[in-house]
Formats: sequence, structure tokens, C-alpha cells
Amino acid sequence: MSFDAHFLRPLWLLAFLPLALLLLILWRQRQAGASVWRGLVDPHLLPHLLVGEEGQSRRWPLVLLGLGWSLAVLALAGPVWERLPQPLFSTASQRVILLDLSPSMNAADVPPSRLARARFELLDLLHASTEGQAALLAFGPETFVVAPLTGDARTIAAQVPQLTTDLIPVPGPRRTDLALEQAGEMLARAQGQGGDIVLITDGVGELAASLEVARRLQAAGHRLSVLAVGTTKGAPVPTGTGGFVQDTAGGIQIARLQSETLRELARAGKGRYLEAEVGDRDTLTLLAAGPERGERIAETALTADQWREEGPWLLLALLPLAALAFRRGWLLPALLLALMLPPRPGLAFGWPDLWSRPDQRAARQFAAGDAQSAADQFRDPAWRAAARYRSGDYAAALDDLAGLQDPEADYNRGNALARLGQFQEAVDAYEDALKQNPDQADARHNLELVRQLLEQQNPSDRQQNPSEQDQSNGEGGESSGEERNQGQDQGESGASDRENAQDGDQASEPGESDSRGDQDEGAASASNEATEPAGEQTASQRDEQGSDADAASGRDAGSPNDPDAGDFSPDALNAGTQPDESGPTGDDQAETASSTMTDPADRRPDGEPESSVSAIDSLTPQEREQQQAMEAQLRRVPDDPAGLLRQRFLLQHLRREGRLP
Repeated sequence: MSFDAHFLRPLWLLAFLPLALLLLILWRQRQAGASVWRGLVDPHLLPHLLVGEEGQSRRWPLVLLGLGWSLAVLALAGPVWERLPQPLFSTASQRVILLDLSPSMNAADVPPSRLARARFELLDLLHASTEGQAALLAFGPETFVVAPLTGDARTIAAQVPQLTTDLIPVPGPRRTDLALEQAGEMLARAQGQGGDIVLITDGVGELAASLEVARRLQAAGHRLSVLAVGTTKGAPVPTGTGGFVQDTAGGIQIARLQSETLRELARAGKGRYLEAEVGDRDTLTLLAAGPERGERIAETALTADQWREEGPWLLLALLPLAALAFRRGWLLPALLLALMLPPRPGLAFGWPDLWSRPDQRAARQFAAGDAQSAADQFRDPAWRAAARYRSGDYAAALDDLAGLQDPEADYNRGNALARLGQFQEAVDAYEDALKQNPDQADARHNLELVRQLLEQQNPSDRQQNPSEQDQSNGEGGESSGEERNQGQDQGESGASDRENAQDGDQASEPGESDSRGDQDEGAASASNEATEPAGEQTASQRDEQGSDADAASGRDAGSPNDPDAGDFSPDALNAGTQPDESGPTGDDQAETASSTMTDPADRRPDGEPESSVSAIDSLTPQEREQQQAMEAQLRRVPDDPAGLLRQRFLLQHLRREGRLP
């Protein structure tokens, strides 16, 4: 609470100008009437003829008019001097989801398969997690980070459809204990007081070690719940080549749900055990449990201030004046004037609208979670910016904050800029806030985090520039379509050459697909700094390598929340020291994907981008034939939406073995 006297609607003070003009006109009329009598009556008789001394009774209407007008204008201007800060609160819960990608998840005892059902359950969890932070880990023999802790669940949900069992780069039995340990480390780095770990699997590997890790997690304040997928009857495990996995005796191996061991694991972690079923009842039951020790509540990154308006008290003083004016008949002209005004357009009006202002109704909508509708109704720019920020419209929030020049507005402006990826501008905004209020710890905390992000981005840019320069200068800067086709043909026909180019320490596994070999070759060549000319690469290969370099550099940089899991996540921006869902997100994969997409508004009805159509029309017949030949070659490249995830898992595996820095 602080004291700062001002007016919420200062433009109403301009209404004093017509009051002064009206009083001046009435005063002159009164003086003109008195001067007429002075010209006709002797001065010593004039006081006895006029009503009252110098007509003092005629002054009261002017005094009452001026007093009533002034009180009404001051009340409309909204005088305030007591500020009540109203932070936007959200739960600071943290949830790490572990998805089993072992081969047994391909069993079809739960249609269409265990893995497909697990993905559906995972999406239900993410869609129901409207607050707090969530992370996703995939595990098999090793554990791999799909997404670090972030408040943007949509970023994680976008990667779920690409999760398949063939993404795991190493064979072997599942290691549930290693996955639980990495989840605990991620929560510990987030400095949370207690988090939830949700294990989606059909069995437990290394039961004794997993139980020990679950007990340690429970002692640290975390809770482990299990969402089991499968049936105790089981089903064969397909191999991907039309057959089924066989045991040592040559019989078909049946993968059964290990319900008892999973129940024991959930009991050790003080969590719930649920079996996946059709619908979202199981996930809602899992989320309804909530943290047993009570969720921590933390302030989000954006706050708005509410002022206690004192104007209504002035209306109490105006009531006696209005009663006197009504008795004397002075209000009748005002009522007639009001009736002559043109009617306003009809608006929807209900009983609740009679007792609340638009800002109050918008505040109720905002508290109910409907930030988009609240943003359309808020008239206060600070609250409107808060609602637009919560709804994800950060650019519009910046527009609302543009007219505010207080430390809180600069602080909120920095958060919105950080969400938009404009980190240098965010640093400037935080510094402006600290110049006006050096004691604002929230701005100082977020400023340090954004500076860390800038430091991590600079090495990433320096690593990307040499490769981009090599690609632009490869073959004298004249990489034609024929050369790219030749490079692609060589890549398709020289499978043995690619196998020889792989790292000598990494042997290919039996039954491993060709795409797996291509990914291993790509990661090994990246670790050995291969010098293949960029001019002989296809456009898709260059894009994929650029995305891999971004992902690799982001993981090397680390983050305060998860140094080993990926790049620094600006979700740690908060109004204190706790990670918070309203801080800016930093998922490089989503940004890379969105930057390479063509705006649907720029496409022709046939789906062809306008820019490419105009470029083709300007080509000569020979160049057009070469262009068509190149497109035909590109269509032969197999579509692999999970290629980025496969490369990411492979890079994590190579770093874990010490074969990459």
C-alpha cells in the first residue's frame, strides 16, 4: 500500500472551463441589471429599493451552482491517493511427465497400441494443466529430455505426435530408476518445494533401484504417480518388419502389464496408481489429487494496481445541494435538457451490469480464467495489458503499456518483450524500471535472467555464422539445382560410404532402420567437424543441420531450470524468486518451426506460395525444367517429422558418453 494523490480521469477537470465561462456571464448580467437602476435612482435611495444589500440574495444561486458543479467534476475525475496492489496469482506447481518408449509400448492389447494410448493420455494431461509448469522426459535404456520445465504446455503438446519407440538411439531394457533420478534432478534445479512426477509406462525396470529412488523423491517433497497403459493379458510386441519379438526359446514374447510392481512403485512415491481408460476421467482424477502439502502460490510476472477511488464521498456533499436546487425549481431546465439529448445506441444490459462497472465485470471474468473476454472489456490500460498478457497476446499488451510511464509499467513491458523474444529491449525496460525504483527486486531478478539468456545466445550465433558462411560461399557461391541434385543422388546411392563415415566407436545395431543410420552418421559427422561442401547439400539437409545446431547450442548453454535438458527457458521470469508460468518461454524448436512456415494468407488457392509462383514464372524454359527436376528429386526424400527429436536424443546420448562436448 502506498500514497500517491492523483486523478484517475483527469480530463474531467476540463469541465471547470465552461463553469468559469458560465459564472462570468451570469455575473456580468447581474452587474448590468444593477447599473441600470443606478442610472435611474439616486445613490442614497438605491440600497433601500434593491432586495438585500447590493443584491446579496442573488449571489447564492451562483455560489451554489459553482459549488455543486465543482463537487460533481471532482467526483467524476476520480480522486485517489491510496493504492492497493493486486498481483495476478497462479499456482507454481511443477509437474514432470515420464513417457516410456520401450519396445513393449508397441503392443496392441490396448487399441490401437499402448504407445498411441499413452500419447492420448499425455495430451489430456497437458491440456488440463492450465497453470504451473510442466516438463516431458522420454526414457528407455536412457532418459532423454523432450521439453524442459515450461509454462507453455502447447509447446510440449506439439511434439507428442512425433514420439515413437524408434527415437531411442540405444537398445536395451528400460531403466525406470534413471528416469526417476533425472526427473528429481530437474525439479531440484527448479528450486521447487514440491513437485509431481507422472510415470506413463507398462512396467518397471530395475525394481529395487526404482523403489529406492521413489522413496528419495518422496523424502524430498515430491510425489510419484503412475498411469499404467496395457492389460495383464498382454500382447505380442511387433518388430516393425512384420514379425514379433521372440524369447530365447524361439517363442513369441508376450508383454504383460506389470500392475503389481507399478502399484508398489506408486505407494513408495506416495502417489496414485491409475490405469489408462477411454476418456479423460483417469487424467482428471490424477490432476484432482493436487499436491498433498498444498500448492505454493507465487506472483506471476505481470501485476496491475487497483486504486481506492474517493470520488463517491463527494457525492454525499452534493445531495443537499441537489435537494435545494430541486425545491427552488432549478433542476427542471437541466432535466429538460437531458431529455432533449439524442439517445445512445442500444447496448446489452442486465441486472449485474446495474451494480458494477465494466472494469469490475472484466475483473470477474479475468479471475474466472477468461482473459480474452476480460481484455475486451477492461478500460484501465494496466488491467487490460494484464489480461492480454495472460491470454498470450503480448504485442497487444505492449500497446496498452505504451502510455504508462511508472516503474510497474516498465517492469511489465520488459516481461512482454521477453515473451516476444526481444531480449535486448526487455533489458532496457528492466533497467528503466530500476532507475525509477532501485528497490524493485522482481525487475532486478528478471533482468539477470534475461542477461543470462543473451549471453547464451551470443555463443550460439557465433557457432552458426561459420556454417552459414560456408554454405553461402560453397562452390564459389553458385550452388545450382543440378549440383544439389547430384549431392542428393550421391547421398541416396552411397549408403556404404555413409556407414564408413560414421564414428568408429558407434556400431550399428541389428534391425536398425536406414533412417537410424542416417541420423547416426549425421551426428558423428557433426562431432568430427565434417567438411563436406555446403553446395552439395539439399535445402532440406541444410535446414535440418541448422535446426540441429540450434538445438545443440541451446542444450550446451543450459538454463537455471534445466542445464542438461535444453536451452535456457525464460519461463523462470517471475515476480519474485520462484519460476512462474507467466514468464517468457524459450523453446527453440517451436520458434524454428514457426519461422520456416509460410503464412496461409500468402498462399494461392492451389496451395502454392505467391513468392514461389512469381519466381517460377520469371524462369526461362531451361531453368524451369531444371527446377522441376530438382523438385522431383526432393519429393524422393522421405518425410521424417521426428527427425529433429531423433537428432536431439542422439546428441544427448553422445554427450552422456563423452563423445561430444
